[in-house]
Amino acid sequence: MKNKKQVIFALNIFLFVMFNSYSQDLLNILEKEAPAMPLYTQATFKTNRVVLGQSVETRKKGTLEFILGTRYWNIPNNDASQSFAADRFAAHLGAQYAFTDRFTLGAGIGSFDGVFNSFAKYRLVRQRMDKNVPISITLLQGISYFTRDFAIFQLPDNSSERLSYVTQAIIARKFSSDFSLQITPTYIRTGSDQPTEGENNLFLLGLAGRYKLGNHVSIGAEYGYLLGRDENTRGFDLFSLGLNWEVGDIIMQFSMSNSKSFDDIASYTLNPNNFHFRPGGLHIGVNATYVLHLKKRKQLPKDK
Repeated sequence: MKNKKQVIFALNIFLFVMFNSYSQDLLNILEKEAPAMPLYTQATFKTNRVVLGQSVETRKKGTLEFILGTRYWNIPNNDASQSFAADRFAAHLGAQYAFTDRFTLGAGIGSFDGVFNSFAKYRLVRQRMDKNVPISITLLQGISYFTRDFAIFQLPDNSSERLSYVTQAIIARKFSSDFSLQITPTYIRTGSDQPTEGENNLFLLGLAGRYKLGNHVSIGAEYGYLLGRDENTRGFDLFSLGLNWEVGDIIMQFSMSNSKSFDDIASYTLNPNNFHFRPGGLHIGVNATYVLHLKKRKQLPKDK
């Protein structure tokens, strides 16, 4: 009986060694034959916009987003104001759809400035977790159509002068799970020479960042420096702060900015006041982004 147990024990050891050796050989073969699947960083920024400016993000294929933005502000030295909370109110309604994981189309309209805009975004480069690709790059082309006077802008009589165009290369890096940063070289072609005194070709450098405060809370900031502009006579550079709060498929944002407009071009070029905490320079905003996933996940066939 004792010899039988020893034989069975020795047989088990032999089978274990053989199986382990075969498994290692099979694993080595699979590692050599199977292509390496890169792992990409996720959620460099939580939404398609940092605050007002575009972020590097594009959504997953089949994702539809609805954006409702509001803005409130007071008029400086307005002794005749009868408003309890704010003298002026602006709203923005927008939507965007991801045709692929890399390509998104969007459009929106604002109530205060009457600007209708649309844009196309394409994710050219995606940052990888293995550090072989350390940055993400997204290209954006946008167009804006101005329909009324607002701020320091007077609507041109010629309809072709109401069109303006923006081209951006958005370069971003997610440094950690908490911190992301992006830089945005921007070219703007304005249909009208207002308020740039005859200059229709504008170059701007945008800088934006995001810092995660908690599981569902983050803060974002952005600054847009328009090269060669005299801020005292031709408007002021954009500066915005935003606090994001994620609630399921809804993202709420509470923001402060010196821009009255939500438009990609107007928010960079048509700000009559600098950012400060006095009436006229501070615009409080509450934005809501609703994410709708139209593409259903493929389900595995059930066993019969």
